[in-house]
Amino acid sequence: MLISMFNMITTVKKQVLIRGIDEDVYRKAKSAAALQGITMGAAVSDALRGWVANGQTGDDIQREVKQNVEYVKAHWDDLKRHKGKVVVISGRKLQGVFSSYEEARRFSSRFKVALTFVVDKIPQTRELELGPDLEVQRQIQS
Repeated sequence: MLISMFNMITTVKKQVLIRGIDEDVYRKAKSAAALQGITMGAAVSDALRGWVANGQTGDDIQREVKQNVEYVKAHWDDLKRHKGKVVVISGRKLQGVFSSYEEARRFSSRFKVALTFVVDKIPQTRELELGPDLEVQRQIQS
């Protein structure tokens, strides 16, 4: 009984591995955390809380996704000239054209929401970038 009460009043921590952290940013964050007398885990948790609190809502994201899909449909004839290339659509405009999907994904990670696909035919699935390396696939509604 004592163990279950202890678990109820303590916060469960999760160990995670985060890839793709900029080394210079990490060193600066580690130094700042040490100067403040907190762990990197506490600093990252605090930063993530702030990021989530200030982020877009699901409705905002869905609205932007819909606008990007509408852009693709309205500008498909223009986009077809990039056949075989990977395009990035964000903010209702063509943001970039790339030779490789990996290069396009890296570029698209700078946007909160981006539609990234190979121009061949109007895409039937889309990958929605929600920050670096976090993707959600959904069916495009005709």
